[in-house]
Amino acid sequence: GQGSEPSAARGATAAINEGNGPESEPVLLPEPPLPELSESYRTMGDPQADVVIVEYSDYQCPFCRRHALEVFPALKTKYIDTGQVYYVFKDFPIASLHPLAYRQHEAASCAGQLAGGQAYWQAHELFFAEAELFQVETVASLDTVILSQFATARLPDVSRCLASNEFADQVQRTVTEGQTLGISGTPAFFINGFPITGAQPLAVFEEAIALAQKGELAALYRPAANGPNDGKAQATAAALANQPVVVPISDEPGLGNPDAPVVIVEYSDFQCPFCRRHALETMPQLRQYIEAGQVYYLFKDFPILSIHPQAQKAHEAARCVRELAGDEAYWQMHDLLFAEQASWSSRQMPEHVATFLEMGGRLGIDEEQLSSCLTTERQATAIAAQVNEGLQFGLTGTPTFFVNGQRLVGAQPASVFVQIIESFLADES
Repeated sequence: GQGSEPSAARGATAAINEGNGPESEPVLLPEPPLPELSESYRTMGDPQADVVIVEYSDYQCPFCRRHALEVFPALKTKYIDTGQVYYVFKDFPIASLHPLAYRQHEAASCAGQLAGGQAYWQAHELFFAEAELFQVETVASLDTVILSQFATARLPDVSRCLASNEFADQVQRTVTEGQTLGISGTPAFFINGFPITGAQPLAVFEEAIALAQKGELAALYRPAANGPNDGKAQATAAALANQPVVVPISDEPGLGNPDAPVVIVEYSDFQCPFCRRHALETMPQLRQYIEAGQVYYLFKDFPILSIHPQAQKAHEAARCVRELAGDEAYWQMHDLLFAEQASWSSRQMPEHVATFLEMGGRLGIDEEQLSSCLTTERQATAIAAQVNEGLQFGLTGTPTFFVNGQRLVGAQPASVFVQIIESFLADES
């Protein structure tokens, strides 16, 4: 699983790069550093470095926090401190999700203006490391927490600067700039102008930086060649232009009316914690649309075996259940696999298969038939074909959804799906 948070400001699937499909090069930022918003205090490293990374981020976004605490320190040690990367941080508080975050962005800028880069980055680190402290209900109480935490950390007194709102316009300008560049969620990165979306693992950055140093980053954003060997390359092309995609539908397990005005296709991994969250928390809230005949919901296999080796047999088991007992049994197995993910994903291979046989038994499926289905290659071949299909669409993580062909990445809250579904239903009527 991979995370990023949506920005409602742009309609949840934000297809800003019209005409910038996978055939064309991605949007390039102006020559770095960006002219009006690159106060030196919000940058790190050598401005002459060959690789420039610009991050758009939100101090209250949990995925941004994960990047800041888990990935950024390694980037700093390996690339920024060694002069290979110039790093620029930009404010992108998402008002619809985090209505008060803008205050923290203003406060960090105040600290930077008053005391320079060291103070700016210290404030930045404080906001991510101690995120819970800043989860309050009003601007007044947030200001109080900011001032007391800054005092404890020996950061400058930003009370006058905050009271004057002098950075409010600048934060808003940066958000607008990000939206113009097609950003629809945080964190969002540009590496020498090429977009990477979401809290990606360090390996994705390492690969992108290595390619940028060789001047080969552009190659990743061209359409995938055939074959799963391009998976590694695709993993960095996380933000292939957000054009509607025609997702092939053949005989995948579906829920609802195949002629519904909204079709949602999910590429998923039974061992992925984000997929589990979607299945258990969001999916029940989508069922009203499915039952009303407004949404047709399809599930596709995208096990990421490098991180979830047990997932392969889980996907095969679900397919075998479907073959032996039909779609209704398939969706029951789907729900069981997610609900009891912990019980089988922690078991050694191949013992975890026994769990799948037992689950099938609970659904009234003959365990011997299920076992013999699991020994054939048939399901594995079909799964590999779906994984390969996902790679062609530039899938970089699970869950990934296509809602009437519009890409939506990550375990988004139900409200995001509702917003998109309602907008398609409104278009329909």
